[in-house]
Amino acid sequence: MNLIILFSGQGLQSQRHIDEVLKVTNENDQSLLHTVIPELFANDSDNIFDNETLFDNRFAQPFIYTLQYYRWQQLRQLLEKPSAFAGYSLGEINAFCCSSQLDFEVGLTLINHRAKFMEEGVSESSGLLAIQGLHNSELENLLLKTDTHLSIKINEDQFIIGGHRDNLSQADTLAQSLGARNTQLLKVTVPSHTKMMQKAAEKFCEYIDSITLPAMQIPIISATNGMKYNDTNQGLNILSSQIDHPLDWYFCMENIEEYQPSMIIEIGPGNALSKMINNLLPHVPCRSWDDFRHADGLLEWILKNK
Repeated sequence: MNLIILFSGQGLQSQRHIDEVLKVTNENDQSLLHTVIPELFANDSDNIFDNETLFDNRFAQPFIYTLQYYRWQQLRQLLEKPSAFAGYSLGEINAFCCSSQLDFEVGLTLINHRAKFMEEGVSESSGLLAIQGLHNSELENLLLKTDTHLSIKINEDQFIIGGHRDNLSQADTLAQSLGARNTQLLKVTVPSHTKMMQKAAEKFCEYIDSITLPAMQIPIISATNGMKYNDTNQGLNILSSQIDHPLDWYFCMENIEEYQPSMIIEIGPGNALSKMINNLLPHVPCRSWDDFRHADGLLEWILKNK
């Protein structure tokens, strides 16, 4: 089976995922998480989590890493070795941690440094805006007029842009006047993958120069340029550069197609990536973990489609 695993980014985490992480993490890892994101354990009596905290970058990055790490530990016991990973935004560094088979604490430390550097790089309220229905030439003009920046290309007329909130609001209005079919302010608190994150990228680069990590075991198809890499140092350099450079997810998906996968599984949170893959590669069985109520449902689907 030519299997590819997709690691999702931020924005679709929910209370369901909070409950899952609290249920599956072991005592030692919960102790580590309590130090990094104590809010995870500060729920009220009804166990309803504060959504503002849930989407805060400082919380979201280590939390989603934990969710994906534990989901991968379950999947790897059930499946043959994937031919490749791919990750959308934060998902790529989480894929790297799983490829390198990092101890949970080592990966958590790496992700927490990334989140901290990115948080420190934001001087005022910022975020990301999704725009659908504008041609690339119109987008360039919009970015120039509103002092915003390309973050992720999803396809020829669908993009994510980053900037300060006031500028994003201006870009939202302008995009709609130019005929955009849809615009949406995303639940992300930093302008990821834009030049506004340059200082964060520099700090992360300094940090990774000071550490040594084990060799990657599973190659990754990069969201930067679609290149497939399996060298640890090369991967760290790519991940560092991604912090302040835009991603081309559409090109990444096109390269996934070239590897002719027989099955694709999105590890979550959410199912946005699997929906994109289903549109691009309708002949390839592709589902997300979150499509199923329990992991057993996903396993049943895997066995049915092998």
